[in-house]
Amino acid sequence: MRTSSLIILLFFLGATLASAQSRINYGSLNWSRDGKKILFSSIEVRPDWSDFSPFNWKLYVYDLNRNRLQLVDKAAMFGALSPDGRQVAYSKNTGVSWDLYIKDLTSGEKRKITDTPHKESAPDWSPDGRMIVFSRNLKKDVTSLYSMDTQGKNERNLTRNGKFEYHNPEFSQDGNYIVYYMEKGDKKDQVYVMELRSGFAQNVTRDLNHNFYPSWFDDQTLMFTRGKDELVLKRIDGGQAIPIEGIQSYFAKYNSAQKELAYISKEDQSIYIQKLKGRPGRLKVGKAMQVISPETLKGE
Repeated sequence: MRTSSLIILLFFLGATLASAQSRINYGSLNWSRDGKKILFSSIEVRPDWSDFSPFNWKLYVYDLNRNRLQLVDKAAMFGALSPDGRQVAYSKNTGVSWDLYIKDLTSGEKRKITDTPHKESAPDWSPDGRMIVFSRNLKKDVTSLYSMDTQGKNERNLTRNGKFEYHNPEFSQDGNYIVYYMEKGDKKDQVYVMELRSGFAQNVTRDLNHNFYPSWFDDQTLMFTRGKDELVLKRIDGGQAIPIEGIQSYFAKYNSAQKELAYISKEDQSIYIQKLKGRPGRLKVGKAMQVISPETLKGE
């Protein structure tokens, strides 16, 4: 009888400990223009997210040369480094909404550039550092893209459909276009490229897949996630999507300066960097280098 009671006690104790174990999840990932830093957001939560709070998100910048991890802000995610690498634009939860901030990494000074009841996120800098493009959630299932200057002025609505969700805008290298994905609620999200001057938007994917988290691989090629964790490349002027073999990830970013791919591994929830050589269709993937592990962030 005592043995049975002890077994039952140990079973429930083990279950309690297992449920209390936390894990690291990521919300965003980005490069500095020169490829010397990566910016990412993470949160430590239980596997069932029962202890989730938006205030537990943390935004970090990691200096690859100095092997130094720097906390940018708490209750923050979806950030982008300025072209000179000195500032970060990001989304921060204020307790009322998510507003955009810009922080100087040297002085630590930060300033709010939006102040609305809506959720603003996913900012990206123009190549000249003068403009920011971002998404704003107006109501349930309706998110639009906007641009403005770095003082929070001269705001412009780029997507005026008012029906769907537009996410993760990113400037092209010449600053004339943005790439983003549009969600209609049918789980067949599509990747678009918009010319900023005319407002003309082109559906690049045109398929029945779930395509998301697009970014620029070069000035004519996009990289995005297809399905759950398949990274693919596709030219904006047509052709088939080409998978990047050997990497499974739901979120990745390519840096053209270093010709390196930073990605969040599906297998161990670490951030890795790999060299890519060649061109789309003939890419050779180098050895993976782990730069951030979950153990690094636990308890931070």
